[in-house]
Amino acid sequence: MKNDFKVLLKEVFINLLISIGIFAAVLIFLYFCGLIVKDGQLINPYLPLELVAGIIGTAYILIVKNPNNYLGFAIGIIMSVLLGVQFYLEGFKDLTILYYCVFIPCQIYTLIKWKRGNNQDMDSEYAIPSFMDVKRFLVVLCILAILMLADLFLLQDEFTTAAVISSAIVGSSTLANFLMIRKRTDAWFYWVIFSLCGVILMILSHNYVTLTLYTIYLFINGNVCIAWCKQTPKDRYGWLKLFTKKS
Repeated sequence: MKNDFKVLLKEVFINLLISIGIFAAVLIFLYFCGLIVKDGQLINPYLPLELVAGIIGTAYILIVKNPNNYLGFAIGIIMSVLLGVQFYLEGFKDLTILYYCVFIPCQIYTLIKWKRGNNQDMDSEYAIPSFMDVKRFLVVLCILAILMLADLFLLQDEFTTAAVISSAIVGSSTLANFLMIRKRTDAWFYWVIFSLCGVILMILSHNYVTLTLYTIYLFINGNVCIAWCKQTPKDRYGWLKLFTKKS
């Protein structure tokens, strides 16, 4: 069955409105906590950019909660452009490279792949989410370790807790992006790791506005992870079958 484009577009619009509502509440909360304005000036000069990126980014996650709504990745491309600029201005070199060299290309490719898959039969490889098999699962874990080490030694100025957390953000989100291309449910486990590490990094950096964004990411990604697991047929559980077999 083919997806109705108008239905998908309506879902995009509704989730954008929800995202705007979330950040309106966040903005009010931060204002009354004294974390936005001090002495009549913005504490964080990049706040407008962060808010727009946060709204677009939250909408993106809400939209791709539906495994068949490929339009979310068009929103995701805009999000990546905005966050790439934000992290560049804030001095996060590795995160800037991540968004422009990994997020944007992967989201463009995923948009094409998912659209093609959703125009095929529902038993198509790209129409149904699945977990990786055991072999691929272990290979991906090794790749995660390699990516983190590469980030630490090539892109970090010194070996600190913040540097390790940042490398975990780069590694987990890189894998999540590539796994999303294949519509692997595993991707959302890595998105949860990405979000949790983002929360920790923003706390260490005292960046409370972006901390709000990553907290929303963590909550939504956790819920989307559960939703995708429920939408994954049991015959596509892959490595997860090792933990779900009846004794």
